[in-house]
Amino acid sequence: MPPQPGSAGPAAETLADFLNAAADLLGEKNVSRDSQHSASHNYASQDSYGDDPAAVVRPKTVEDVQQLVRLANTFKVSLWAISRGKNLGYGGSGPVVKGAIVLDLQRMNNIIEVNEEYGYAIVEPGVSFFNLYEEIQRQGLNLWPSVPAIGWGSAMGNTLDRGFGYTPNGEHSQSQCGMEVVLPNGELLRTGSGAMRITRPFPCIREALAHAWTVSFSNPTSVTNLLTIPRRLHQTRHPHHAGPRSPYATVEVDVPLESDPVPLICTLSDLMRRSIILNSPSIANIFRIALTSQLPAVFAKIVPHMYSNSCVPARVLSDIQTEHKWGYWRAYFSLYGSVEMLPALKQTVARTFVPIPGAQIAYKLSLPGTPGAFISAARDIISEEIPHSGIPTIRAARHRRLARRRGKRQGRTRTRASRRAVIPPSGCELYASYLTARQRTTDAKFDFFADFHVYPRYVVGIALVIYNAEEDEERRMQSWYEDLISDAAKQGWVEYRTHVQYMDRVAAKLDFNDGAFGKVTRLLKDTLDPNGVLAPGKSGVWNSARVGYGGMGEVTVPV
Repeated sequence: MPPQPGSAGPAAETLADFLNAAADLLGEKNVSRDSQHSASHNYASQDSYGDDPAAVVRPKTVEDVQQLVRLANTFKVSLWAISRGKNLGYGGSGPVVKGAIVLDLQRMNNIIEVNEEYGYAIVEPGVSFFNLYEEIQRQGLNLWPSVPAIGWGSAMGNTLDRGFGYTPNGEHSQSQCGMEVVLPNGELLRTGSGAMRITRPFPCIREALAHAWTVSFSNPTSVTNLLTIPRRLHQTRHPHHAGPRSPYATVEVDVPLESDPVPLICTLSDLMRRSIILNSPSIANIFRIALTSQLPAVFAKIVPHMYSNSCVPARVLSDIQTEHKWGYWRAYFSLYGSVEMLPALKQTVARTFVPIPGAQIAYKLSLPGTPGAFISAARDIISEEIPHSGIPTIRAARHRRLARRRGKRQGRTRTRASRRAVIPPSGCELYASYLTARQRTTDAKFDFFADFHVYPRYVVGIALVIYNAEEDEERRMQSWYEDLISDAAKQGWVEYRTHVQYMDRVAAKLDFNDGAFGKVTRLLKDTLDPNGVLAPGKSGVWNSARVGYGGMGEVTVPV
């Protein structure tokens, strides 16, 4: 049986036999027998339970992956697949099960196709958002990709873990139109219309006969992550395409009061439902505005308070807000349309925010365009911290570097944790969630970094903290996180993704009908992956052989 959570992994002899066979297949340079020594990753960089792998293997081809999966079944070792290992805030490259073997797909970095006419890309797991953007520029294509806040991650990995971007249709999982995946027995499967040997619409449409279960391959707790290893991803619409580069304007809306999320959220979600705003607005609180301002005078006021057992006082943030005439909250979004449409969209937005007292609208960047011409990324567009332009960046990592410098002055490493609750698009509900999370954060002596993302029919309410990786702060962070998970569940709000350490806890909240969803998921896991070799514990799903360790309840497996 594969190792249980918290164990030291497979027996030394078994591990050595697997790695020797892997080295024969991949070459010794593509096998790390000590996970601490890797050319591109520190795979054991997290301190929390169950995330220290025993080793790392790096396949190059789908045939390599198939063989490694078959070897894992032979030797009964667990594999934890990663695309590029940049899942920061969720465990990075670390697996749930301590002693699992990381299957690093970063060498599988081919861009199979970018189709300008139909607007899709076919990519392998190791392709980053930077790679895809650069290929579009190299070919001179009039396509507009969607990218997340930090562009160094995998386009496929971001999609499968329900990541999002900042141009229209930035819900990447909703634009996935088919995959090639390796099953736990090493066989190759194509989803959707790709189930045909010769298929034309595979990259363009998700539907096919009896397709419904394969649609679940885009769900964050789906069989993709739990029961297969993705090999290729077909993306359409904006995520890895987005039509011609149209005129657009980047907008910031500041509102002055702490209670202003109530009208702000309602206004933004209504504008999205009416297709006035096409991308997902993000909302920052005054602490995040100050931290990301890059103004030395602002840093001088907040950094002295960013140390263990301390947070920036409300009076300091209030003084900064008054001095710079900022809002307590700021919404970031863009308007996209034709040359003729853009002025009308601006007028509509300006009129819509009039009822919110003190609301300020600023256009940070406006590209009106030329009739009949595309906007050129190389000539017309500049990189932005929030990439509404579709140009990947790593600027959003600067606040982490600032906090890390503060931690280093004390000889400690800084890290972060975030709660991601999905809430109805009601300003009142989000504000109630915020008040609870803010109080929990203040009581734990952390700074509250708000990162709310608005969609037409839901809001992702991200509460993020940055803390020192030391025993006391780690303990307070864990208590803070568990309290927020419980608070959200009591209100009927679900977490859509979480750190590997909390997957069981979050999965345990899926309790309808005595946890029926988890029981069915485990039945699928037992059927397709009887040895439990792929991603044990991912999203709280375990094989029946591990009953008592999983978060989704007991299940009786039919004989």
